[in-house]
Amino acid sequence: MSHDSSCPHPLRGLHRSFSSSRSSPPKLRALPAALVAALFAFPVSAAAAEATAEREEGDAARLPAVEVRSQRNLHDPRPGPLGSATRSATDVREVPQTVQAVDAAQVRAYGGRGLAAALAGVPGVSNVSDTRFDAFRLRGFSNAGDTLLDGMRDDAQYVRSLGNIDRIEILKGPVAVLYGRGSGGGVINRISKQPEHEAFGQATAIWGSRGQQGGAVDWNRPLGEHWALRINAGREHEAHFRHDVRGTRQYFAPALKWESGRDSWLLQADYDEFERVPDRGVPGRVTALTGNDTVAALALPVASDRAFFGAAGRDFIRDTSLSLRSTLTRSIAPDWSVRQMVSVFDLNSDFDNTFVTQGYVSAGRNLGSVQRSRFQQNLQQRNVQANLELLGTLGSGILRHELLAGAEYGWQKREPRLWMASALPVSLKDPEVSNGTPQPQPWQMNYHRVDSVGLYAQDQIAIGSQWKILAGLRWDHFEVDSRSRLRDIRIERSSNAVSPRVGAVWEALPAHHFYGSWSKSYAPVGGDVIGLSPGAKGNGNDLGPQFSRQLEAGVKSDWFGRRISTTLAWFELELYNRTVADPVQPGVFTQSGLERNRGIELSVAGEVARHWFVRGGWTQQNSRVVRAEAQYAGKRASGVSARNGSLFVSYAPPLGWFGEAGAVVEGARFADRENLLELPGYVRWDALLGYRMERTEYTLAATNLANRRYFVSATGATQIVPGAPRALVLTAAYKF
Repeated sequence: MSHDSSCPHPLRGLHRSFSSSRSSPPKLRALPAALVAALFAFPVSAAAAEATAEREEGDAARLPAVEVRSQRNLHDPRPGPLGSATRSATDVREVPQTVQAVDAAQVRAYGGRGLAAALAGVPGVSNVSDTRFDAFRLRGFSNAGDTLLDGMRDDAQYVRSLGNIDRIEILKGPVAVLYGRGSGGGVINRISKQPEHEAFGQATAIWGSRGQQGGAVDWNRPLGEHWALRINAGREHEAHFRHDVRGTRQYFAPALKWESGRDSWLLQADYDEFERVPDRGVPGRVTALTGNDTVAALALPVASDRAFFGAAGRDFIRDTSLSLRSTLTRSIAPDWSVRQMVSVFDLNSDFDNTFVTQGYVSAGRNLGSVQRSRFQQNLQQRNVQANLELLGTLGSGILRHELLAGAEYGWQKREPRLWMASALPVSLKDPEVSNGTPQPQPWQMNYHRVDSVGLYAQDQIAIGSQWKILAGLRWDHFEVDSRSRLRDIRIERSSNAVSPRVGAVWEALPAHHFYGSWSKSYAPVGGDVIGLSPGAKGNGNDLGPQFSRQLEAGVKSDWFGRRISTTLAWFELELYNRTVADPVQPGVFTQSGLERNRGIELSVAGEVARHWFVRGGWTQQNSRVVRAEAQYAGKRASGVSARNGSLFVSYAPPLGWFGEAGAVVEGARFADRENLLELPGYVRWDALLGYRMERTEYTLAATNLANRRYFVSATGATQIVPGAPRALVLTAAYKF
């Protein structure tokens, strides 16, 4: 695993004590001048827009009021129009791509507080998260840099909260036209709660198994005719079934929105602090070694699922993040508008963590013990992103164009400072947790900076009532600058790429939309976990971008008077110039590899009968490394199962008793790239029961009802995370 997980700071910080860095608050550094200018421009633009709104008020007052009400039940799991797929509110049936949404409130009802809990059971999504940060594979491909917050890049290494999140939108397949670089598997976009022009509030308290407890407040108020304010805040203690593992999270998220009839300005802030004991899981058992001391065979862990292999009482991780976002939309003509978005994200992550780095002890070939290392880190990352977009419509009659043209500028810095020391080996079965480790010494003191520019255009073409065409093109320029302060080495690289997409939707039969699409994306060297490896041997830093492409075809259907919706899709996704080590020249790499995933996906959601709802989906896929180094060729991608999905049925009347029950299914998958250790598949049964009144609501939820033992994720054969046993969560909510 990579330990180089953050960015800048001079070597002057090397000699200050690590404990002092743990308690010191995060500092906001000076912003680039361009960003400051952009932020100061917003009040001026908003004031001008409000003046225009006042001039238009007289005309608006003479127009009849029109009230639009949705015909869909409040508890219907199907999403309304989503903006992630096209950057405009588009009916999912008119998008030639698989798009899904997860309601964050449903996840919280089961006690889930992170992104991993929200994505459990989503077809084609595999959890490979580390204790320090979220990580997933979408349709078999890593999405380390493909996580968004309100459509803006959110690729730092930390564990994301759901406290201020309304829903999570998952786009399958390459989406580089709108969001730039990425692995090609898709993006995960968290959509935060926004102010509304109605007064409401809710206070929530939770109590759960093993000491889980906490509270949250969601408060919304209109401020006059055009303004609204919403504040979300909460604090929660997250107990854990594993020995010595626990955590506390707190967040505060205010949002302010100004809205006239045609213009709007949204200001959002999210502050989140998450301190916890790191959970690296338990190591697999090495059963055989080759003559040169490499692992030849592995077996499942023999230690208890509760066993802790770190340093009890000393290990910790503390993430402090702050996100500031501004979105200004200004109408410039009846069917045209300009949208300006600015996002600033700041992360400070400290940890002291001892964990297993090798599943056996080399000296004496002891397979009954494991080797460990101790790492300390101070990671700082800042992302600044600015988008300027022009949106409008052209045409009439049977031909209509919905156009989008945009320019994006991104600036990122990442400064990982790492100290390392060897730790005492411990028993593979019964580890004795000890703090007797030498003081870590400087290991990596790197600084990484990225500057990126993107230009993109998209056209959604409606041809009559039955045909929809979606076409787009993007050009990106990417520059990365990395320095090693320990070795006084600097390396810079730049690259350019063009990313196209094209698709079509045909309503061949009423309520049945057939679609097909082709798209392409790119991943530049140094653009995943941002940064190069200064002084690395070979030509790994000199390679060009890797490209992926996808074909997808399917049908989106509505049944029984549009009460039930289904999507059936076939896809093929290829990373066709995968980086491969040269078999003859050690340390030399070529881009001659191929990784492919083919599969079929089915999803269903809707109201099967009055107040009865269903949601679920299933993926069957074959993710393979086709061409690569000899030890990897023909193997399955680690962490990716051949099948996964979920199915839940719920009863949800407006008032009174409500409930839900269902299952999350995950097939067998490998913990390592060599496919030596397979984690068994599992079925996890969950259910909840509640009672709803006009102002109060009580919910009792249970996860893993059958109390089944399973493994939820793995970041390698030495770090396998067991799933939690049966757990109960009681939630009480009061509306005011």
